[in-house]
Formats: sequence, C-alpha cells, structure tokens
Amino acid sequence: MKSILKQRLIYFLQISIGLTLVLWIIMQVDREKFADYFTRLSLVNLLLILLLGALSLVLQFHRWRYLIDQYSLSFERKDLLPSFFAGFSFRLIIPGGPAEFSKIFIMSGRKRGKAMAFAMEKVFLTIIKIVAVLIVLPLTFHTYYFYYVIIFLATLSIYFLLPRIPLLKELREKDNNYHNVFIINVLFSVGILLIMSLQYYILLNQVAPISFPATLHTSVYLWSAGLVPISISGLGVREGLAVYFFRYYGVAPAYAVATSLFLFTINGIIPALTGVFYIYKHRAQFREIKGSLLSSREIIGALFKKNQGQVGKKSNQ
Repeated sequence: MKSILKQRLIYFLQISIGLTLVLWIIMQVDREKFADYFTRLSLVNLLLILLLGALSLVLQFHRWRYLIDQYSLSFERKDLLPSFFAGFSFRLIIPGGPAEFSKIFIMSGRKRGKAMAFAMEKVFLTIIKIVAVLIVLPLTFHTYYFYYVIIFLATLSIYFLLPRIPLLKELREKDNNYHNVFIINVLFSVGILLIMSLQYYILLNQVAPISFPATLHTSVYLWSAGLVPISISGLGVREGLAVYFFRYYGVAPAYAVATSLFLFTINGIIPALTGVFYIYKHRAQFREIKGSLLSSREIIGALFKKNQGQVGKKSNQ
C-alpha cells in the first residue's frame, strides 16, 4: 500500500511540476504574441502538420510492431494498434509505475515477450536520445568535452551489457540479432526525429525565419526532454528548452512556447484520446494487473516468477 501511495504521489508531483513550469513560462513571455501565433496558423500548414503527425505515428507503430515480432511468440496482430494507442494514454493518465507498460495487457497471449519488447523499446530509445544529445551538445556548448566522452562511454557500456542481464534473458521468448534490432530502432527513431523537426520548421517559419539545420539542432533537445524525469512526457521541460535554444535563432519565446505546446497536442494528446477509446473497449483485460496498482518492477517480477514456475513444471514432467 505504501508503494502504491508513493507511486501516485510521484505521479501527481510530476504533473504539478509540468503544469507549473508551463504556466510560469507562459507568464514570462509576451502573451499577445502567444495568442497571435495561433491566428497566423494557415489551414494548409495545419493540414500539413497533421499529415506529418500521422506519418510519425505510422513510424512509431511499425517500430512497436517490429519489436513485438522480434521478442514475442504469442500475439495477435489485431491487438497491436489498440496497445500502441493505449500507450499514449497510459503515459498521461495512469498514476504510478506501470504507465505505458500497461499497454501490453491489451494484447492476448503470454506477456513475457511483450514485456521484453516494451523494455527494449524504452532502453533503446533512451540510448538513442542520449547519443543524439551528445552529438549536438558540442555544437551548443564548446566546453565540457571530457564529460561528453564519459557519458558516451557509459551509454556504450550499457548498450553492450544489456543482453547479459539475467532477467532480460529470462523474459525473452525467441532469439534474434540484438544489434540488428537496435539498428532498425535507430532508423525508425531518426525518421521520427526528422518529422518532428519538419513540423517545428514549418510552424516557426510562419512567425520567424529559421533554417532547417537550426530547427533540427534544437529539435534533438526537445525530442529528448522526456529524459529529464521531473514531469509527465517532458511537459514544461520541453517548453523551457524551446525558449532557451530557439532564442539563439531569433525566435521569440512566446512563439517557441506556443509551437511546443501545439505540437504536444498534435503528437501526444490526440493519440492519447484515441488510446482512451481502446482502453475502455479492452477494460476487462486490465483485471490482470489489478487496476494498474502494481509497479512496473512488481509486474515484471510476477511475470518472471510465472515463467520460472512453467519451466519447473516442464522439467518435472
């Protein structure tokens, strides 16, 4: 019970911090410019942004499908889309540790491989984002190279040690080429980052001239905002980074904040609303995780013990 309360407290603190940061940033910028930004949005650009958002979702969906296919032996393809969209919702609405992890319970069949697919998705994405930030950091801050190298070597060590973790070995249902799976994830992630950068490029050029390389440079930081675990989905952190980095390219803080919040709505909130539909439709299946009250660690532990029990039964036979 204490663990549940702790998880919920952390969740609500993260929401509070994110919303407080956003409100504080909006109060600091020119609110007339902030409102003016949305009046400048043309219908053509809006449709283009929505189209790019849909393309990003397609890439993210195929990344999830690829990982499930690589790590799980027992799944139905009809469950892939509901679980994918449910993940967006869980990031925003579930208090505590399970969050996006809960999306695997929408899918039928054994959960070990699906838990492994989710774990690898998150770990790979974290590694990719850290490396991406390390690539652009020297272009922004021309000192601290020693620390960049240390962080890079630590990230590289995690990448190579990952396949040796006993728990991950036990959760794996099928063999695959670890390095090939990572490379495919890199390609998907680069595509998603480029689409996000193009969205920022189109929207910002309505209010201030900015080159695509400059937009891409800043977008790496915004894409990686979720690595700072003080708010939900990087809310507030991303807007602060947008103000800080875009100002070097002549973009007014109000326009940077408005663009960031608008794209968060397009790329995050709208898919989450779609996920709510699927969560409601599959609500009976979530009894398996007791109303999402367990932490991710407890759920994975339960799956691990269940797997050991199945192995023990087979050996006795």
